[in-house]
Amino acid sequence: MSGPNKRIVILGAGYGGIFLATNVARHTKEKTGEVILVDRNPYHQLLQEIHLVAAGFRTANDVKIPILTLTAGMNVKFIQSAVKQIRPDTNLVVLESTKIHYDVLIVCLGASTKYFNVKGAEENSLPLHSITDASLIYDSISSIVNSDKEQSVVIVGGGATGVSLGGALSDFINESKKSDSISVTIIEALPTILSGWDERLVKKVEELLREKGIRIITSSPVARVENADGDGSDIYLSDDGKSKIHSSLTIWTAGIKGYDIPINPEIEKTKDGKIIVNEFCQIDRYPNVFSIGDIAAVRDDTGKLYPPLAQIAVREAKYLSNLIPKHFIANGGDTDAPSLSTDEKFEYTIKVQLISLGNDDYVGFFNNHVISGNLARLVEEFSMDAYIKTLKSAGRDIMNTSLYGDDIFSRLVSGITFARFTFVKWLKNIA
Repeated sequence: MSGPNKRIVILGAGYGGIFLATNVARHTKEKTGEVILVDRNPYHQLLQEIHLVAAGFRTANDVKIPILTLTAGMNVKFIQSAVKQIRPDTNLVVLESTKIHYDVLIVCLGASTKYFNVKGAEENSLPLHSITDASLIYDSISSIVNSDKEQSVVIVGGGATGVSLGGALSDFINESKKSDSISVTIIEALPTILSGWDERLVKKVEELLREKGIRIITSSPVARVENADGDGSDIYLSDDGKSKIHSSLTIWTAGIKGYDIPINPEIEKTKDGKIIVNEFCQIDRYPNVFSIGDIAAVRDDTGKLYPPLAQIAVREAKYLSNLIPKHFIANGGDTDAPSLSTDEKFEYTIKVQLISLGNDDYVGFFNNHVISGNLARLVEEFSMDAYIKTLKSAGRDIMNTSLYGDDIFSRLVSGITFARFTFVKWLKNIA
């Protein structure tokens, strides 16, 4: 596409894609830029809460936000379609329904489940990576709870998804008064659950999970998963290939890989299928193509990949919502050879770690302290409230958008906003 009007195409309306679309739109006008957002679904999924759908504490509609509601009144054109191919040499995206030429492309298609070539894992377990997955798990756990037999639920993978799901399912089972006949086990291949999280937070999480009656098995990679003659599955651990755990319901949350989308000519990817980008979240070979979120391999100053967290995707989106308008829209920016300086590279230090452990339980790490109970829940509610308001305001709600800034002013405003949010919640509770 030629001329001063720049077409910015964003693939995927997950945390990174929808945040980027709504925030970059405020920098563009119809005469200077066009923002096109593509997703196979007509809604944005709050994936941080789908474990609660799996346990029946949320409905599917509770964690869906119609994309057209979020983009109403903005310079964003939404196309509901699946992405079939990307051709960066000709600036073309092939969709199931049409083809789109772009000046700037941002790939935010997320990730899919990784089974590590474990025999039988995909066939004999349920994944948790979408609202549809969560609904299937809920149907299965409901059937188990309504049974009179002793049953067992095994979650393979002790990362954030597996841990949150374990806590939520345990709450569901306990509320159903079936804790004596239904067990919940989390199996993790690494020496600890929540690998890479602060050790003090991990210790607190383990303590709370065990209080809920959850069994935690670490340092135990799964060798294979076999169908148990229609009665659930048998999970064999690879310590000796013979250790077996029977499961009435097996849920696989052990890992993710980049969403598989054909890109021709091929670009460099990690073994997990993530798109390798530079310090600007940009593909070196094609400087007008960026990638963020779970599908992107973005490294910090130490060379370590940023973890697949929603807060990282949103921070990357906030970063690009400033970088792209500056270099690709203002003054008719040259999309073929943008001039980016090293002081503009993406940098982010995780300051808050927060995880849900059930229907109403949260544990976090904030200001170098482990938090739980009401404070952790307030931080989670505040973060979600600020996220939604920032989306709906296209980044114009300064009080909430400041949550995504790292400067002194943003930190000050964020503190004030959190105090106001807490006060309002308190007033509602005493009313």
